[in-house]
Amino acid sequence: MPELAELKLTADYVNFLSEGKVFSHITKNPEHKWKEVKFNDFTIRAESRGKELKLKLDPVGGEESRDLIMTMGMGGNFQWADKDTQIKHTHLFFHTPGNEHLAFVDIRRFGKWKWGNWNESRGPDPTTEYEDFRVNVIRNLGKVSFNKPIYEMLMDQRYFNGIGNYLRAEILYRIPGANPFLSAREFIVNHGDRLFELCKDIPLHVYEIGGGTIKDWENPFGGKSNISDFMKCYGNPDMLRLSDRGGRTFWYDPKWKLETVFV
Repeated sequence: MPELAELKLTADYVNFLSEGKVFSHITKNPEHKWKEVKFNDFTIRAESRGKELKLKLDPVGGEESRDLIMTMGMGGNFQWADKDTQIKHTHLFFHTPGNEHLAFVDIRRFGKWKWGNWNESRGPDPTTEYEDFRVNVIRNLGKVSFNKPIYEMLMDQRYFNGIGNYLRAEILYRIPGANPFLSAREFIVNHGDRLFELCKDIPLHVYEIGGGTIKDWENPFGGKSNISDFMKCYGNPDMLRLSDRGGRTFWYDPKWKLETVFV
C-alpha cells in the first residue's frame, strides 16, 4: 500500500502531468461503485498529507475552486492517456478538450474520493506538520489506544498519518535499544524524541530516493529506486516477523524474540 513517501511522489507526478493543461470535465467508470464527480473547465494542482492526496481543481471560468480528496487504496496511481488510448482499470477520467485524459488507475478498486478537505480523523503529516504531529501524539498519551504496543500504534492514522507497514519496521529498527513490544505510552515517554524524528526523516529520505517499489506501487517517474539499499528490517530474511491484530506482518529485530510471549 502506498505510504507517506509514495503519496508525495504521486502528487509530484500529477503536477508534472497536469502542468499547463486545462481539463474540460470528469467522468467515472460506471463499474466503480464510488461517487460520481462533476466539474468543468479547470486546472489541477496536487498535494499530499500523510496517506491522502488532494487535487485542487481551479476553474477557468467563474466557479469556485474545489478540492477532491483521494486515497490510493493498495496501488492506485495516475497515468496519462492520449485520445486513442483507454488504460485498463481506469476509474476516474480527467478529460482535456482534445480527448486526452489524466487517468486514475486502480486495479483493486480500493481507492476512494470525495469533495471536501483532509479527513479530520487523520492526524497531522509528520513531514510537513512536524510540530503539530508531535503535539497531537503527546496530548493524547493518556488515551486507552496508547496501551497498545508501539508496533501496532504506529499504524494508527489518527496519530501517525502516513506511517504504514514498511515504514514502522524501519523506524522501530533504527531505535536499537527500544523494545517494539512496549506499550506505545511507555515507548514514547522513553524514546519519543527519537521516534518523532524518525517518523519525519525516514519518509522524507524514502521520498528522495524514489519511494518504496514494493508490491503494487512503483515510482511513476520511472528509474531504479534505491529502496533495497535502504531497507534494513522490512523483508529481511534475517529478521523475525509476526501478524499484528490488523493482519499486517510486522518485521522486527531478532533480539526482541523473547518479548513476543508478552504480546
